[in-house]
Amino acid sequence: VEPLPRHRPVPIVRPSSVEKAEPPERVLSTRLEDALDPETARLSGTALHALLQHLGRVDPAQRENVAARALETLLPTAPAQHGPLARKALSIITRPELAHLFGPNSRAEVPFFAEAQRQTKSGSERIRIIGRIDRIVVNPGSILLVDFKSDANPVMEPSQVNPAYLQQLGLYALVASQLFPGQVVKAAILWTSLESLIKLPAAALADAAGGFTIR
Repeated sequence: VEPLPRHRPVPIVRPSSVEKAEPPERVLSTRLEDALDPETARLSGTALHALLQHLGRVDPAQRENVAARALETLLPTAPAQHGPLARKALSIITRPELAHLFGPNSRAEVPFFAEAQRQTKSGSERIRIIGRIDRIVVNPGSILLVDFKSDANPVMEPSQVNPAYLQQLGLYALVASQLFPGQVVKAAILWTSLESLIKLPAAALADAAGGFTIR
């Protein structure tokens, strides 16, 4: 009996960490969090993401109370951050120019899994792309993918966006093009410190994910 071929696990690629250009704590380092220790900064960023995920579905009259109660659970060790984080989340979701991100046509924290190929210096390898998109907005004929970033030094020129972020959103767009065939896929970053949205050019996203193909 011939022995079974050696099992070779398929590499997992997570778009948010394909290229680690910066220490993990920097990604969640906002101006608000600059003076905090890295762990509190990380938890503060996670708490803000959670508020943005859920508060849009809460009755506006109840949002302040819900945010306060949620932060007691999400960030019990840093009560001084509760007020600023709640105000930041409420300000973002009530901005008129951002309202479509949190409306009835949007979905939060959308997970995905895709079989893919990645080109390497030695050839092509089979991989699995696994991730979670912060926000998807479904419009007639188009899909908008949004990732929340809390950088201390956000930029508003697409050419200045961190290449790792472009690759992350490029991979999201690549997967979404398979999930939503026939739809125009767009991608953007919401800078939470600026409370502003920057849309990323389709060509830049395609270039950033150029070494990947969906199987």
